[in-house]
Amino acid sequence: MENKNGFIAFALLGLAAGAAAYYLLGTDDGKRQLERANEGVKDLTKSIKELSKKEAKRAAKIAKSTKAELNNLKAKAKDAGVRAVDAAAEKAHKLADKASQAVHSAEDKAEEIVAKAKSELDKA
Repeated sequence: MENKNGFIAFALLGLAAGAAAYYLLGTDDGKRQLERANEGVKDLTKSIKELSKKEAKRAAKIAKSTKAELNNLKAKAKDAGVRAVDAAAEKAHKLADKASQAVHSAEDKAEEIVAKAKSELDKA
């Protein structure tokens, strides 16, 4: 039974396809309909091509703008990094100077204490 139903469905489908082909290819009205359908497909294809070109140009413009912005951000990041390194180096120099001053101060005090101790020893 299933094979019979499948055969009937296939036969009806073939009949419908044949009737449509006859109408489109065998009659004047069908030929006009087919020609209009072909023109519609051609117009649609042309519109899609035009839209594709337009959108490709738009995408290229966006990509160029994005690249420029990325380069700008990279330059800003590099400048910020350089400024941070320079600031850290300046602080390090200041701290080194303070440490050097502290060492010299301690050295001077030590020399004073040694001189005072020598002076007291000489007096004694």
